[in-house]
Amino acid sequence: MLTVNKNGNWQLYWGVMPLPDGAETFGVVKRDGGTGALIKLASGNYVQGNAGGFRTLDQKAVEDALSRSDAAAALGSKGGSVMSEAKAAAARENGRKGGRPKKQK
Repeated sequence: MLTVNKNGNWQLYWGVMPLPDGAETFGVVKRDGGTGALIKLASGNYVQGNAGGFRTLDQKAVEDALSRSDAAAALGSKGGSVMSEAKAAAARENGRKGGRPKKQK
């Protein structure tokens, strides 16, 4: 199983050395063999980077994990949960801080 955290601090795993020319980072990748920086090389291949070294990754698994990460981010764009009409009505009534609903007179 391979997972991607786009908000993960990839520099913890890569270190202070510069990335190779044309490479870009996509967060942190976690797999059975460990955790590291998710790096896309200039060739288009995704690799796991740790302290300047690379480990090859299953490209299809990385693309699937990135898609799952994008979907989770889209769901979480409203404060970490999906907003329903009932939740929206309760938030309007109770305010942003929540709390008990106001008593009906």
